Amino acid sequence: MNKTTLAIDNLLRAIGDPVSDLRGIGPGHPEFELAQIIRAGAGVLAKTPEALPSIAEVIQTTRGSAISHRGRAHLAAAEAWLAGDPVLATERYEAIVNRWHDDLLGLRLAQSCCFFLGWQDRLLEITDRAMYAWPHDRVGFEAVLAMASFAHAEGGDADCAEALGRRALANNPACPMGVHAVAHSIAEAGRPRAGAAWMREQLEHWAGESRMRVHNAWHLAMFNVDAGDIASALGILDEWLLPASAGSSLDACDAAALLWRLATEGVDVESRWDLVSNAFEQRLTPGFWPYVDLHAALAHNAAGKPRRAQRLVQAIEQCSAGNSHAASRARNITGPGLRALGAWSEGRHGEAAARFAALKPLLASAGGSRIQLEIFDSLGREAGRRQGTFLPSRKQAFGESARAGLADLVET
Repeated sequence: MNKTTLAIDNLLRAIGDPVSDLRGIGPGHPEFELAQIIRAGAGVLAKTPEALPSIAEVIQTTRGSAISHRGRAHLAAAEAWLAGDPVLATERYEAIVNRWHDDLLGLRLAQSCCFFLGWQDRLLEITDRAMYAWPHDRVGFEAVLAMASFAHAEGGDADCAEALGRRALANNPACPMGVHAVAHSIAEAGRPRAGAAWMREQLEHWAGESRMRVHNAWHLAMFNVDAGDIASALGILDEWLLPASAGSSLDACDAAALLWRLATEGVDVESRWDLVSNAFEQRLTPGFWPYVDLHAALAHNAAGKPRRAQRLVQAIEQCSAGNSHAASRARNITGPGLRALGAWSEGRHGEAAARFAALKPLLASAGGSRIQLEIFDSLGREAGRRQGTFLPSRKQAFGESARAGLADLVET
C-alpha cells in the first residue's frame, strides 16, 4: 500500500494521522498531487480555524503546478472553505462526487461540510447516490456504507442506519467511524443499554489512536447516564473528556453536553464547569461554527463567568456584520441562541422559553448532529416548565438541584 492510499484509508476510518502518513512527499514526487489534495482535505475535515493555515499552505504550494482536472476541483473546493464559504465548498465537493463516483475523499468531505452546515437532507441525498452507484464488491464500499449509516441516522431512520453500519463493519471492524455510525443509530433509536454494550464490545476498535476516540467515549458516557450508570459516565468525563477539552473546542462541546446531562441527574458537577469554560476561553474563535459558540456560552454561564459570556455575545455581534454565510448564521442562529442562554442563566424563564421556541426551527442549521443539538431543545423545554417560578441561583440552574423535573431531558 503506497502512502497516499494509506493516508486516505486512515482518514476514512479516522485512525492515526493521515497527514503524517504523507511525510516525505514533496514537489516532483509521483504522488505529490494526491498528497496535497489529502492534506487540504484533512484541513477541511478538521472543521476548526486552527486548520486553515495548512489549507492555505497547500494552495500556495500547488500554485503553478501541473494539476489534473480532478485535482484542481478538489483544490477549488478547499479554497472555498478557506475563504469562509462552506456552502460553495459543499457544492464543489458534491460536484466532484457526481462526476467521479469513485472519489471517496470527495464524498467524505461533502459529508463533513453538510454536517458543518446542518444540512441533513443534503447529506442523505449525497451519500445515498454514492451508495447505490458503488459496486458492492469494490474496495471502498465499506467506507461508503459507514458514511451512509451516519447519514441515515441523521435522517431519523435508526433501523436502516444500524443495519448499514453493522454491514460496513462486517469485514473490517477496526473502523472508529463505522463504530460511531452504529452508536449514533442506537442513540437515535433510544436504546441506551444496547448502546453502552455496543461501545464496550467495540472498545478495542475505537479507543486507540483515533480522531473519534473522545467523541466515541462521549457516546458511551451518554449511554451510561441514560442507562443509570452515573459512576461510569462520570469516570469517562474525568478521564477522557475533560483532559481532551483543553486541546480541542469540539471535545469541549462534548464535555459541556455531558456535564449538563449529569446535572439533570442531580450530580454535583459545578467545579468541572470551570475547566470547560477555561478551555473555550483559551481556544475558541467566535463566529466560526454556531454549534461550538452555543456550547461555549452554555459553559461560561454554567461556570458563573458572565463576563466571558458577554464577550462572546459582543464577538458574535461583530461577526454578524456583512453578507457572508458566517455573518448570516451569527445573526440568525448564534446571536438568538446566546440571548436565550443568557435569559435562562439569569432565571428569566418565560423569555428563555420564548427565545428557545423561536430558535428551534433554525437550530439544525447550527451544525452538529441532532443528538448533539438536543441539549438546547431540552433547555427550552425546561425553561417553559419553570416559567413563573422563583429565580434560581446558578447552582440551582445548572447544578445538583437541577434534577427536579429534568429526568426526561437530553434523551438519546
